[in-house]
Amino acid sequence: MGRNGLRFLFFTLAILMMTQPGAIAFANFDAPYGFYKDLSTWLSAYLGGAVILMLYALLKRKELGIKLLSLYGLHYAVLFVVVYFLKLKAIKSINPSFSIENAPFLTFLSFQLSILLFPPAIFSPPHYPHDVPLLLVQLSIWVASFYVFLRLGELEERKFSISSAFSKLSRCSHEGC
Repeated sequence: MGRNGLRFLFFTLAILMMTQPGAIAFANFDAPYGFYKDLSTWLSAYLGGAVILMLYALLKRKELGIKLLSLYGLHYAVLFVVVYFLKLKAIKSINPSFSIENAPFLTFLSFQLSILLFPPAIFSPPHYPHDVPLLLVQLSIWVASFYVFLRLGELEERKFSISSAFSKLSRCSHEGC
C-alpha cells in the first residue's frame, strides 16, 4: 500500500479511535442496554465520521485509486446495514418507531456527540463488564494505528532521503563533481 493509502488507513483508524470512548459514554448515558447498544452506537458514530473520510477520498481519488474508493464505499454500505440491524436488535423494545429513515441522521448525531464526549470519556474507565471487549478492540486499534504511523514515517523518511540523493546528484552534475 502506498503512502496515500496508508494515510487514508490512518485517518480511518483515527476516526474509529476518537469515536469509541464518547460513543460508549453516550450509549450508557441513560441506562446500560448491553453490548449491542454500545457497539451499534460506536459504529454509528464512526459512520458519521466516515462520510468526512469519503469526501477526503473523493478529493484524493487520483492518488488513492478507484479500487480503494470502491472498497471503502462497499465497506461503508455493508457497515451501515450491519449497524442498522444491530440498532434494531438493541433498541427495538425501547424505540419501536426506529426506522431506516432515521439511521443517516443518527449517524451524524452520534458522531458529533461522540466527539463532544471524547475528552471526558477518555479519562473514565468502562463502567460495565460488557464494555471490556470494546476496550480490547480500542487497544488493538491503537496498536494498529501506531504501526501504520510508523510505516508512514518510514515512507516519508525514504522519500526525503531519495529526493535529497537526487538533488545532490543533479547539483553534482551541474557543478561537475
